[in-house]
Amino acid sequence: MNDKSKDITSVIRIDDKDWFLQNLINMVNSGELKFGITLNVGGFLVSGNLIGGKHYFEGFGADFASGFSGDEVEDEIKNAFAKNGEIYSSEEEPSPPIYVHIEDAKFFNTNGAPIPENKGVWWRGRVSEVSGFSLGSLSEENT
Repeated sequence: MNDKSKDITSVIRIDDKDWFLQNLINMVNSGELKFGITLNVGGFLVSGNLIGGKHYFEGFGADFASGFSGDEVEDEIKNAFAKNGEIYSSEEEPSPPIYVHIEDAKFFNTNGAPIPENKGVWWRGRVSEVSGFSLGSLSEENT
């Protein structure tokens, strides 16, 4: 063995995405199923309903379009966003999801008060940024 080979170290790739969370995401991506979930992301808790990507883009598009005047414009905007969700309607075997979608998301920090306080929001994040999760969503009453 020469000196050069001593300096070579093997690199092991570690997948930083939770396979179990990805399986749950695939379940909601394949239909109309949704359920409460709380994710730990960057020191915050993100809590709401885990939904499929198709449902996310349809709902996000409808909320976004509601800020515009005129039914025709609103419909065009909704349809444009809904097209983004078509990738989740594929008949092929799903690949491991990269994104997680939450409906009625609220964010909780260490003081326990939800942000926003009035109603939840549409949230999309990378699965690789989730450090943990629990089944069920939080509300201000149970924090």
